[in-house]
Amino acid sequence: MNSKVAAFLAVLLIVSSTSVWFIFTAISQDSTNVTVHFIDVGQGDSILIDTSNKDVLIDAGRPSKSSIVLNYLDSLSITHIHLMIVTHVHEDHIGGLVGVLESTIIVDEILINGQSSTIGAYTDFMNLAQSHTVTVAQRGQNFILTETANLTVFNPIQPLEFTDKNANSIVVKLQVSDTSFLLTGDATADAEQSMLDDLMLDLQSDILKVGHHGSATSTTQSFLDNVSPDSAIICSGGEYGHPHEETIQKLLSKGVTTYGTYLSGTIIASTDGTTVTFPDNPEPIPELQTSLILPIFVIMTLLAVIVYQKKLR
Repeated sequence: MNSKVAAFLAVLLIVSSTSVWFIFTAISQDSTNVTVHFIDVGQGDSILIDTSNKDVLIDAGRPSKSSIVLNYLDSLSITHIHLMIVTHVHEDHIGGLVGVLESTIIVDEILINGQSSTIGAYTDFMNLAQSHTVTVAQRGQNFILTETANLTVFNPIQPLEFTDKNANSIVVKLQVSDTSFLLTGDATADAEQSMLDDLMLDLQSDILKVGHHGSATSTTQSFLDNVSPDSAIICSGGEYGHPHEETIQKLLSKGVTTYGTYLSGTIIASTDGTTVTFPDNPEPIPELQTSLILPIFVIMTLLAVIVYQKKLR
């Protein structure tokens, strides 16, 4: 073999090896990326966890919102949901999932909390769910999504601790290498305390999906201190006074950058396992200026007095 041929083969080997390394690195990096979509369904929850292997859909808002969720899945070319999670039986969580089950979307497994309901959306959902694998959630269950991503059930325990439907919400922690998301459904203060009491649970998470649309019945100070998130997401359509100012102030006082679907629409969070980014740059919820709190309180008090006096006449 002459020297020119040998040199050519050496260069070819180096180029080929380098190309393979770059391709392998790109594939490895892509396989670690996980995107969490907090889909805007108004007053309700719908969360899509999109990975390189398995995709998870958590809730889908009210029955009328199923088309929004289906169109969103279609925009991402998602035709297969490996795990569907119904956090609890209230219509603004379970309702839209009926339309998803009626669609051409393939659903492998459905995770429920085991609590029944008399509402029509629950009956319709369970009738459709029977043709799928249905699993009852139990604290400690783990679902492997990729080599670097998994879901762990933090709530409820079985048999169910509470009669309150919100308190029995399925709460899951998504761990992606060194980053994490705590997704809480409508979990109340009682459910939060149950999780706090379980010393086996690591509540600390980078991202907190705030419980019950930002209601004051969730996100106790002790729970927030333990989770200690960098950012929080509130899924709400602004109904019922949600999110409550008390909850927002609690988050902002702790330095948690807080976003709301009622303000920014669908919110997308992406992680490579090291950091979490928000590629669409949603608008953080602003803090209510302290200087405005007293005047607002005075005005509200005066209005209440006026209404009361009118009733006495």
